[in-house]
Amino acid sequence: MKQNNKTCTNCVLHTGVPNVTIDEDGYCSICTNYKKFEPHEPKMRKYLVQEMENLFESVKKKKRLYDAIVLFSGGKDSTFLLKMAREKYGLKTLAVSMIHPLVNDTAKKNMEDVARKLNVELVKIYPDEEVYKKCIRQGLLKGPEYGLGEFFGCDICSFFHFWIPIRYAMRMDIPLILEGSDLSQTGEITYYQPENVKNEAQKGKKPFGRVHDLVMDALGEDYKGSIYDYDKDEIIQGAYPTIISPFSFMEYDYRENFKEIESMGLQSKAFRSIFTNCSATPFFSYFSLRWFGCVSYIRHYATEVRRGYPNLMKHSVKDSDTANVLNREVVEAMMEEYKNVVLYVAENKLTQETMTEAQKEEAIKMAPTYMDIFGREVCDIFLQDVLEIPKYAEYFGVELADVK
Repeated sequence: MKQNNKTCTNCVLHTGVPNVTIDEDGYCSICTNYKKFEPHEPKMRKYLVQEMENLFESVKKKKRLYDAIVLFSGGKDSTFLLKMAREKYGLKTLAVSMIHPLVNDTAKKNMEDVARKLNVELVKIYPDEEVYKKCIRQGLLKGPEYGLGEFFGCDICSFFHFWIPIRYAMRMDIPLILEGSDLSQTGEITYYQPENVKNEAQKGKKPFGRVHDLVMDALGEDYKGSIYDYDKDEIIQGAYPTIISPFSFMEYDYRENFKEIESMGLQSKAFRSIFTNCSATPFFSYFSLRWFGCVSYIRHYATEVRRGYPNLMKHSVKDSDTANVLNREVVEAMMEEYKNVVLYVAENKLTQETMTEAQKEEAIKMAPTYMDIFGREVCDIFLQDVLEIPKYAEYFGVELADVK
């Protein structure tokens, strides 16, 4: 792990995080850019909402099977987005769920329950398990060689989450893909117009950058021309969809979100992300800690500190209606505790089956900030995910001890 990194005086990013620099005033490059953009953001947000709504109206004028694909993970944000697209904007929506091997049972059940409640067609796509494992393993072994940073695991998963539906949309003449991440998750406004993607492709820049190269290097020649491949001419000449994450620029209140979910007759607790988040996050964070000295979600935490948003786990606080914004010092303490628990479990190769009660209590004691803010239930669930690290290492065929 990299040591002696210089940390931004405004957020939690440090110089060990790829592509982060700190200026002479102590601000990271992202905070500096944000300060320049912040005065113009309200106008930009208003413009993009209007632009999106105009696009929706234009799309609806043409007769087609579906106006939009909603990337549906079974979590609270994509549930709210699916409801909004169908009921508020009247779009003919197709919910598409990518069921890769790390998707848990809670998310799968949520997908079916929501689709049934909203009377929305749901398509589940199961990528080839060996394809998925090869791609993730390539990232685990060589991620930095492809320019991937601390978020590499989620970047590769996102490739499957987006790229296959994009190929479907192009073949089915579906002009929109909507995705449910908010600004704390995206870090920037997400509104990708097809003309810009095509122009970038002509310059040699692929939609998902070097992740495309990683995927094809992992899969080899046998997968040339497959749905996982990249075809420059197809992108330039085809009907590439507009890709929008509306909550990255719309006003979005997660508390109202839960009320909407409950109004559908669904239990909001099942949609709190502590229950639906990917259990492999601590596993990926182990590699990020070893390579870059940071957890996978450090940029998300930095965005929340920078913008004064409630923490990513806000919906897991004992009373979400009173969830507070967590300041820089608290977030730094949480990340340090996260690191300590992850390393403790990984280095001792602890699992649910092998961990003793004494070791469990020792791990819980390492996270006093988590305990104070989120309570024992959340900490127990977090620890369950951390204890999956050795299993994921075996599943993807990597040796944790070899990670430098």
